[in-house]
Amino acid sequence: MLFKENFVTNIKRARKDAKLTQQEVADKINTSRSNITKYEIGLLEPNIDTIGQLAELYNVSTDWLFGIKKTN
Repeated sequence: MLFKENFVTNIKRARKDAKLTQQEVADKINTSRSNITKYEIGLLEPNIDTIGQLAELYNVSTDWLFGIKKTN
């Protein structure tokens, strides 16, 4: 459960640090804005490909997204 909580917090933080809107992220990874919202509040878990796309877009590691590695 801790990884999920870290993921929810970190993907929102990474998006804000990148100064991107949810719609911009959705457009860049070819999904809907509502999916991005659901990822950021923990209602939907992205698949492994989407997690990789988010990490690449935000220029962070997947370990950082899950809170395994403390610095990006």
